Amino acid sequence: MKKISTISLALTYVGLFLGAGFVSGQELWQFFACFGVRGFFGFLISAAFCCLCNYALLQLVCRTGECDIGALMTPGHHNRIRLLVSGMEYLFLFGVLVIMVAGAGALLSDLLGLPLPLAGLIFSLILLLAAMTDLRSLVATFSVLVPVTTACAVLLGACILVRHDFQFASAAGSASQLVPNWWIGGITYAAYNLFGTLGIMVPFARLVPNQKVLRRGLALGSLILILLASSMIAALAVLPETGASALPASALAESLHPLLASLFGILMGLGMFAAALGSIMALVNQLEQRIPKLTAHRKPTLLLGILLAYGLSLLGFGNLISVVYPVFGYISIPLLGFLVYNWRKNCSA
Repeated sequence: MKKISTISLALTYVGLFLGAGFVSGQELWQFFACFGVRGFFGFLISAAFCCLCNYALLQLVCRTGECDIGALMTPGHHNRIRLLVSGMEYLFLFGVLVIMVAGAGALLSDLLGLPLPLAGLIFSLILLLAAMTDLRSLVATFSVLVPVTTACAVLLGACILVRHDFQFASAAGSASQLVPNWWIGGITYAAYNLFGTLGIMVPFARLVPNQKVLRRGLALGSLILILLASSMIAALAVLPETGASALPASALAESLHPLLASLFGILMGLGMFAAALGSIMALVNQLEQRIPKLTAHRKPTLLLGILLAYGLSLLGFGNLISVVYPVFGYISIPLLGFLVYNWRKNCSA
């Protein structure tokens, strides 16, 4: 595959965050907007931390040639610890996949009036077909999805702010007992997102032509993320009652016009699809790094993983986000510290 450009890297980087929780507004509500205007500062902490760690990861992979996430995120040469960290990464990627399928199933059920199990199954089959391809499908999806999502989010936020005269409501308070305030929300949000996205970013390291593209791509991606998230957080802070919805972004759009809710729903579905695709592809790539024999059985592995995710997705979308994400956020904080340590050790010269 040809080398990736600055813009392609930026759009891919942003696209990794546009999953079920982000595009639907669930993550932005639970980690930031429920704390009112202070939630903005929490997201700025997250964006800076995510940019630094992704830069460290990609530079470390380019410098060392190491692609195993366990080796990248642990100090020294302790094989058992590396295996444990790799296992946690696999589990988290799979957890993200389950959440994406759950969110997409709920969305399709809402939009098309289908039974929830059938809607989730349809999404899973489409996902399986796309996953049979390589990274090109992921880059192409993000190249279209990110600009459209960003434009829609900014317009939605601006319209709600203007309609309500920029009047922010009182902070609703913590939406999850695991996220008691805005700064812990910022740290845990960055940590669990990184734990998922780092595994997806590893294959892209060999596509980055030089350090200039790496720095500019991640910087541009971070600015797009801040613009996108700020628009949604502002709108949710103005209308905190929409945070009680399973899909807050759809509720925000519906407050302007019912038709906009349907259009925004389609956009959310695409975001969920892109994040699910990134998660399953990263999971299989990492498993193949650990067990090379799986390379010859890629299609059966994809089928088994997606079908298992579909079954677990029936547990429910909102419940999964409020528990799985914060728990992995706390677990991954020290591992991200080890990643930065490895980066300074191997790339400081």
